[in-house]
Parts: sequence; C-alpha cells; structure tokens
Amino acid sequence: ISPGFISVPAASLGHTIAAQSAAYILLALPILPLEGLGNRLISWERGSLKGGSALSWAAVLILVFSLAVRDLPDYYRNWPERGMVRFLYRADIKELARYIEDNPGMADFAVSSLLAGPWDRLALEIELGDGVQVRPRWYNPERASFLSLNGQPAYVFRGYPQETSPFDSLYQDAAGGNAGDFQLSQVTADLPSFNDPDCFINGLCLLAASYDSGSATLDLTWETKLRLALPESPLISNPAPPGIYSGPRLLVFAQLLDQEGALLAGDDGLWVEPYSLQMGDRFIQKHRLENPGAGTAIIYGLYDPMNGERLLTADGQDHLRLELD
Repeated sequence: ISPGFISVPAASLGHTIAAQSAAYILLALPILPLEGLGNRLISWERGSLKGGSALSWAAVLILVFSLAVRDLPDYYRNWPERGMVRFLYRADIKELARYIEDNPGMADFAVSSLLAGPWDRLALEIELGDGVQVRPRWYNPERASFLSLNGQPAYVFRGYPQETSPFDSLYQDAAGGNAGDFQLSQVTADLPSFNDPDCFINGLCLLAASYDSGSATLDLTWETKLRLALPESPLISNPAPPGIYSGPRLLVFAQLLDQEGALLAGDDGLWVEPYSLQMGDRFIQKHRLENPGAGTAIIYGLYDPMNGERLLTADGQDHLRLELD
C-alpha cells in the first residue's frame, strides 16, 4: 500500500487497485490468529478447511456477510445512479456508443460535453473500437451550439450533462433517439446565407456577430472553411506534471470597449472542441459582456492562450470590430 502514501499528487486509481489485496490482508489479521496461520493456508491448498476454530470461521463469515450487506447496494444501485459517478466513469458515453453501434449509418454528429479535457472523446473511441468510423464533434451547450455539420443541418446528442441551453429553440427531438441521458435532436431553424466572411489564417471564419444590449451578450457565428491548422495536442495526465502546459491552444476573445478604447468587460472562450471540427461545420457561441459603463465597440478574434499570441485574419488584422449604436 506504500504507493498510495508516497505518490504526489494524490494516489491514482491504479495505485488504489494495487493496494486492495494488502488492505484485505490487514483487515483479516485481527480476526485470524497468527498462530497456525500457515497450517490454515496449507489446509486450503489440500481442499480442506482444517486448522481453524469454529469461532474464527464464524467471525470471518460474519465479517464478509456484513460487508456484503453494507457495500453491495452501493456498488450495484446507489453509486451507479449518482450523476458524478456516471460522469467520472463516462457511463452515458458508454450508452451513446451502444446507440451508435445500433445505428451504423450515423457518422457525423455533435455531442454535448463539459469539455473538461479530452476524456469524453477518448472514452467514446475506446467504447466504439476500431471497427466503427465516426466523426463526433464536441461542444458545451451552456455557451455554444452546432448549426450544421459538413454543410448539412446538425444532428446533436444533447441534454447531458447540461439540461438546458440558450440555443434549445434551434432543435427538434428525434423520435426514439435516447442514448442514456442524451437526446438525439436535429437543427430545424433556417440557416441563413452569409456573404464575405472574415477568415483567419487557421481556417476558421466569422460569419456573423450580434450584440444584445439587454442581456449584454455577444453571439458569434463561425464556420470551418478549411481543415483547421492547430498545434499538436498531446495527451497529458490530469493534473499535469510540473511545468507542463495542459490548457487549450485556441480561444476566442471578446472585449467591450468605451469611447476611449478602454476595456469595460471581456469574456474569452471556445465552447466547441476545435480538434473535432471538420470542413463545413458551422456553430454559434455566446459571450457574456456585462459592463460597468456604456460601451461603444466590441473587438473579438482568436488567440493561443499558451503564449497569448493572437491569430491574424487573411488581411493581416489581429482582431475584428463591431461598432455599437
């Protein structure tokens, strides 16, 4: 059990599993007298239960039975029903994989996620195996929603882990499309055409920007015109080793400015998984810009949060600007 004590950071699940046998032995030592323990083990090997008093065996059976009565309902009923346990063990991802295997014609779809690292994506890849070829896109429904995938109205597994989204009105549920807590839906809203998008050098293009002063929110609609040029994203443990950056490599910044160009409010984020995007994908995301004063303009663009470097547009600008009335 020493790995569990000396590991920094805290012991991993592997260490805990490795320590179980030692923990069971320590639990049994006060019950089984040390004298004659070797004889008992020899008796077991010979298929006999000789070498132990009736009181010792009764104590063992009572211990095992009491632990079973106490713990088995937790293992098989209480814990699997808890939301955090299902999240950590990706139970709904497993059920999603079964649904996809039962519907082999589905290749392009989006899945709601908290985007807490690559673990949802990896869990789905493991559950599906190599024989199933799909292209899932991942997004956080609290702030974003897919509109189209490969130029077609998006099919989206939504509803988990976030039950409501500011973009719920875009979708209509598909009959029989339940996969665990996920609900399969399709975009039914009319998708407008956009002229002259503002494209960045990595292949992501801004189609539209709309600011609502009542809710102090900025909606940005994006499209992947090209296969995105992104830095490599190696798999890094959580928590990351000292000195290793494990955060995102692409974010959208949005800043509300006053008449003098001073910053009033800002909200950075990219609530879709950029490494899952394909050409022709279109999504919308919402930035919250609650401000203490009257803003006159909003600037927005892309940057790499690892080094703070802004990405340029095709015509060399490091941001786009929206003038407010």
